[in-house]
Amino acid sequence: MLVVLALSVTLIACGGSDAARTTAPDEAQLGDMAAATTTATASSQGNGDGDSLGIPPVIDRKVIYEGSMTLQAADTRTAFDQILFMVETSGGFLASSTIEEAAEGEQPSIFFTVRVPADKLTATLAEIRNVSDRVVSESLQSQDVTDQFVDIDAQLRNLYALEEELLALLAELRDNPDADPAKLLAVFEQIRYTRGEIEQLEGRKQLLTDLVALATINLTVDPSPAAIPIVPADPVWEPATVAKEALRNLVEAMQALGTVAIRFVLYTLPVLLLVIGPFAILGWWLWRRARRAKPVPVTVGATES
Repeated sequence: MLVVLALSVTLIACGGSDAARTTAPDEAQLGDMAAATTTATASSQGNGDGDSLGIPPVIDRKVIYEGSMTLQAADTRTAFDQILFMVETSGGFLASSTIEEAAEGEQPSIFFTVRVPADKLTATLAEIRNVSDRVVSESLQSQDVTDQFVDIDAQLRNLYALEEELLALLAELRDNPDADPAKLLAVFEQIRYTRGEIEQLEGRKQLLTDLVALATINLTVDPSPAAIPIVPADPVWEPATVAKEALRNLVEAMQALGTVAIRFVLYTLPVLLLVIGPFAILGWWLWRRARRAKPVPVTVGATES
């Protein structure tokens, strides 16, 4: 009995040591896995990768800016030159300009459009305000065209892929001596049409890129009320000029009356005679005939005698 009990204790001790040896590697493996996971997480956080953290990427917005300003200045031409110099210094340019005609000694109103880099729009507007004596009105509009860029890029990718396939098909047809010429021409025509669509989209994208890169400012510079003279420099009233204008108006009126009289005598009157004349003659003849056919009244006294 004692021998059996001793053997049982020995077997139990051996089994426990084996289990301990089996469990130890599993715990070590778990520790290694935890350390690897921690290292990977720290690495991803250190790299700042937004996608690994579930943060959506930042969209590069494409925005078109267009502003307008109405200014007043004592010297409109000087203000125009100063604004144009600031625009050119910032990397912009003059797109168009119109200078109204003004009397001698007066300041003209100037309408012009400039294009400036979009990132310098705010600074340029501030400098323009400082040039003027007064800002009458100011407005700024923006248009987000990001979706148009995305749509154009998607269409271009598809068209580029289609063009590549068509070019490969064209090369294959050219290498085949038994190829149908009609199919060759059809593929070539499809390539030409696809290339036209690509160039059209590229032109549209280039136009949008230019509008996004350069903001548009429509400007109006009017003379300040203090710069407008009370009495114009030109003479207000010149008797000789007024007399000449009156005589010229009289001659024009007489010419008009003479023209009407000549047209009436040589054109209107003959037409009236030709149209109304026959009816007038017929009416006169019928009147005379009716007058002759009317019986003469007889008095009673003359009949008895």
